[in-house]
Amino acid sequence: MGKKFLVSAILSSGLALLLSGCGSDDGGSTSTTTGGSTSSPTVQSVSFKEVPLPASDADLKSVKVSPALTVTYSDGSTKEYPLSYEVIAKTGDKIGNGEFGMFYDVDLQPILADDGSKTYSNNPDANSLIKINNTAYLITHFEEPPGLLYKTELDNNGKAVKTEPIDFKSVGGTIINCAGSLTPWNTHLGGEEDYDLNPRYADKNSPYYTDCDTKDDGKTFTGTAGGQKNYFCKYVAGAQKYLKDYSIDKNNGYNGDKFTPYNYGYIIEVGVNPDGTTKVAKHYITGKYTPELAIVMPDKKTLYISDDGEAKGLYKLVLDQPQSSFNPNWSGTLYMAKVTQISDQNGGEFNIDWVKLGHASDNEIKDLINRKLQMSDIFMIGDKKNCDTTNDYKLIYEDGQLLCIKPRTGADRSSKFKSDDEVLKAAAFLESRKYGAYLGATSEFNKGEGLIYDPDKNVVYFAITSIDKGMLDNYKLDNYKSQEPANHIKLSKNICGAVYEMTLDSNYNGTKLKGLVIGKPLKQGDNYSDQYACDPNSISNPDNIAYLGNGILLIGEDTAYHPSNMVWAYDTNKKTLTRIAYVPIGAEITGVFARTTLSNGQYIMTMNVQHPYEETRVNALGQPVRDDLRKNATDEDRKGIVGFIKGIPAGLFKY
Repeated sequence: MGKKFLVSAILSSGLALLLSGCGSDDGGSTSTTTGGSTSSPTVQSVSFKEVPLPASDADLKSVKVSPALTVTYSDGSTKEYPLSYEVIAKTGDKIGNGEFGMFYDVDLQPILADDGSKTYSNNPDANSLIKINNTAYLITHFEEPPGLLYKTELDNNGKAVKTEPIDFKSVGGTIINCAGSLTPWNTHLGGEEDYDLNPRYADKNSPYYTDCDTKDDGKTFTGTAGGQKNYFCKYVAGAQKYLKDYSIDKNNGYNGDKFTPYNYGYIIEVGVNPDGTTKVAKHYITGKYTPELAIVMPDKKTLYISDDGEAKGLYKLVLDQPQSSFNPNWSGTLYMAKVTQISDQNGGEFNIDWVKLGHASDNEIKDLINRKLQMSDIFMIGDKKNCDTTNDYKLIYEDGQLLCIKPRTGADRSSKFKSDDEVLKAAAFLESRKYGAYLGATSEFNKGEGLIYDPDKNVVYFAITSIDKGMLDNYKLDNYKSQEPANHIKLSKNICGAVYEMTLDSNYNGTKLKGLVIGKPLKQGDNYSDQYACDPNSISNPDNIAYLGNGILLIGEDTAYHPSNMVWAYDTNKKTLTRIAYVPIGAEITGVFARTTLSNGQYIMTMNVQHPYEETRVNALGQPVRDDLRKNATDEDRKGIVGFIKGIPAGLFKY
């Protein structure tokens, strides 16, 4: 997922048929009898009927799901479960006393447009379903600044009955909330995908300093720089409006009374109390970069975190103690992956080592953030065109740019730090990607997206939206004559992306990474190339992924290369790929697939549709595809919807 401020929709999915007992009249599998005892056949495999490619205008405007799911049992019998999609609500609808997706400020008051109207985000992203005292709560991200999350209470039919924004005032707000996951202790983790809130733009000592425009009052930011749209400035302006902080000083690192760029770009946690209220934390020891999401391993202390964008990393956090409940103050050790390539075939294969960045607690790092630091307090910044590597400076490539840096320790230490140890903690947790690259870790991953753990194979699946830029062999940066400084990843370009498999050892430590499901670019003259840039019978730009069990890995797309973004079911045992859903043209699939069983036995599994009709799709020649549908869409067409896939039997999938 990326920096988009677009119209979107959310589909919450679910309501399933209860998996019936053996020998029942409602379609349950038949029991087998051996030696006078009765035993139930076990599930051997699960498969979905494929959804045909969209063939008409009506198809391109539709949400389509697989018509049926087939379960094969150990006795050779099969059972087919019809699937359907049903709409619950549209984004912006009033649900109870709340309005789903409405922007709000730090005091939970509506943020108004210049004309006094309420404002809404149509960019729903991650979902978690948290069940407390037999009540299901849907936690939903919105991928847009200023950050916002909603908690929506569902009844036993999966209908939304109450919605309200989640209060982040205690942690100074949140921003651009992207993907997320459910923890083993029944809380929600989400990524603050801050993209351009990189401190290099805030520091006048940086070669990338950005001078954001203000209104005539000299203190209200407009979201532009030099009269042009600018993402960093947009983020600052959004945070200012959210926090009501008009003391932000662009001559002092864009620090203000309430705002500092170093307070964003981490993993957040949301817990639901027995009375339905929420509690939040920001886990600073996950490190500051552009986190897509974090997932927790079964040991309840090892986490893997992806980093979205150009020239990014892959991270592992090992907590000091396993967690069993919501805890606002984690402590642990953060690592960044260093990969050694052993093959360039089928998306590549790599050995993984983990470079230690540092050890700290959330409270320790929060104390450093409160000092209103700038990047030049943490690093000495040299000349990126002539980096003096003989004097401990190193040229690094991160977040799409080159920097020449070294930690500001010893006689160079800033007065904001009491010791060199504090400087290195700040480097490790507030400038994680820069410091990791400085230490030799790999900062060449391009648009690292979804992560999910497969307990059946003890592997982690990792989605890379596009094999490009830093992942190419000797990638030459557009603005520099020099090539990337490290060149750890040496692959051929594949605009369609890939899903990788990371092998874990018995301690949940990642040891190898290799391509698993690879997209297939098309060239002019290939079948489908007039409408598609990536083969529609394979994945394109994988993003959200989920493992259901029974060998089924779900892969959702965020692509401009398929007119309709698709969901795929990849059978990790049979190595087969089946198209099981698609959404309206111009939309992205997000929130794949939060799930739970309601107290009455109904099964819920979510899927979000973000910004329908908003993004242009292109074919193999880069030409727009059916842009007329996008341009002619009405405001009503562009609204998000809430819906569910009906028919998956409860108890079928174990994860």
